[in-house]
Amino acid sequence: MKKNFYVIIIFFLIITDIYSQSLNITHKKINDKYQALNLTIEATYPQVDFGPDALMGVRGIATDINNSIDTMVNNIIKKFQKDVSQMPDKTVNGNGSSLSITSSANVINGTFLTADLTEFSFIAGAAHPLTTIHSFNFGTTSPGPLNISDLFLKNSDYLNYLSNYSIKHLKDYAQKEGYSIDDMIMQGASPDVKNFNTWNIKNDSLVITFNPYQVAPYVFGSQTVAIPLSSLINMLDPSGPLSFMFR
Repeated sequence: MKKNFYVIIIFFLIITDIYSQSLNITHKKINDKYQALNLTIEATYPQVDFGPDALMGVRGIATDINNSIDTMVNNIIKKFQKDVSQMPDKTVNGNGSSLSITSSANVINGTFLTADLTEFSFIAGAAHPLTTIHSFNFGTTSPGPLNISDLFLKNSDYLNYLSNYSIKHLKDYAQKEGYSIDDMIMQGASPDVKNFNTWNIKNDSLVITFNPYQVAPYVFGSQTVAIPLSSLINMLDPSGPLSFMFR
């Protein structure tokens, strides 16, 4: 009984410390060259801490966040190295391959980290470089990196709402640019959770990113659709990662 009591007290202290301190954002850098592949890699991406006075349990949360981001970046790098290694020529017209990762990150309410990582890659011999956006979202009271489904009530039908909102926005933009690509848009923004796995919280909005080729030809690049959180309030889980919106 006493053991359970102490566990509850420790958990309470950790949660209290989380809400009494804010996440601090720093950045980690990678600058590597691989001569055998004629490949250069540069990366700058976020790391977090709660400051030197944080409790051990809260420091553990920061460690979990940083390890998750490290894993994401390392996976991007490993995939790119593999793609380059499979090319017959590592140098084309005097040019090698390169990978650059840049990022932006914000902390909301002191407890919600939302970050995007921009991968700019070029493989020697490819027709053109490729820019891909990756997102990372972590609530300090959640067990791990967040999926978009973690934000919403289970029976809220949020996917249909996100899909319909995005399709309208994307069609309007394509029409304005003089393109008729309804089929691509309808498929890439259909109410399938995999179509909405790149997202962030910015400026009181849920920002969905559609990477090149998902809903439009390469010339469109990455496209974003910003959906006001106020329009989603009835679908958001009041006990979920965005619970601070209900206080």
